[in-house]
Amino acid sequence: MGMSSKTVRTLGPLGGYQIARLICKNQPRILMYHRFSSAPLKGWASPEYFEEQVRYIRQHYTPYSLAGLMEYQRNHGRMPSNAVVITVDDGYRDFYEYAFPVLQRYSVPATLFATTGFIERRLWLWPDKITWMLEQVTRIDREISIGAVPIKAGVIDSVLRGELWKQWVEHALSLPDDQKHKFISSLAEALQVTLPDMIPKAFAPLSWDELRQMQSAGIEIGGHTVTHPSLGRVTKAQARDEIFGCRDALNQHLGEKNRTFCYPNGQPEDVQDFLPALVQEAGFLGAVTAFPDALGVNERYLMRRHASGDNMFQFYKAVSGVELLGHRMRRNYCLQPGASVI
Repeated sequence: MGMSSKTVRTLGPLGGYQIARLICKNQPRILMYHRFSSAPLKGWASPEYFEEQVRYIRQHYTPYSLAGLMEYQRNHGRMPSNAVVITVDDGYRDFYEYAFPVLQRYSVPATLFATTGFIERRLWLWPDKITWMLEQVTRIDREISIGAVPIKAGVIDSVLRGELWKQWVEHALSLPDDQKHKFISSLAEALQVTLPDMIPKAFAPLSWDELRQMQSAGIEIGGHTVTHPSLGRVTKAQARDEIFGCRDALNQHLGEKNRTFCYPNGQPEDVQDFLPALVQEAGFLGAVTAFPDALGVNERYLMRRHASGDNMFQFYKAVSGVELLGHRMRRNYCLQPGASVI
């Protein structure tokens, strides 16, 4: 069985993280970020903590972009030692404001996965629409039902707002992509709010000029589809349009470069069996999911990632390899005859 968090918290600073780093030196860890803010926000990254993490990576590891890591493996037939990759999803402008200056200061490369329709401001990301709608509403006057989703009447406080967001996003992810958009429209109608055509400032994307500037400074701009659907809920033809369309837009605006790809949402149910071959056919050097397990980076078009943000305990677990080792210990335990999972 894996070590408890209490054990890791105790042993990690006493040499446990260094031991894990030695054991995992040939297994690169890929860190995953999404949003950045000037002040700490749950699940986001702030410059203070991000700088501490980037400084730590620069001191103890060899940082790569994901394309750089793939190029190294292709050229040497193996992974580099003590490699760590910082990846950031979606293409929000807060990366340029808060994270990019830190990466520049320490000369640390990274990979930003861009949703090209979002960058072009043809759409705003659908989970943000749910966030925005919930921010407009302080109470629901009568109980309503949208398909299989009941919404009770009452005051909406911050706790309920978080619960509803999670419930609605999970339901949206369970739907085919076209039905997902109909569900979001039905939500807006039921809540009596009108979604703005222009992307609100809080959810603003990067521009192509900003992406070009960052690419010139060593940031890989990878692919993250055109419209950010769950690729587990689209047809093969739709998936091809999303993957190849994203590639073409990146090449058109940023020039042809070696790039990698990130599956939106990135959970096991978001990755159909045919997708890795499609991503490879599109010319991407590799691809990442959004969850960690015992396989780590063993599958080039299904490389696992470790969450990071302002939680320094999670960061140290992820970057050192402790989280990877924990998954491998649990897998090996479960494979033993007669083992039971508690």
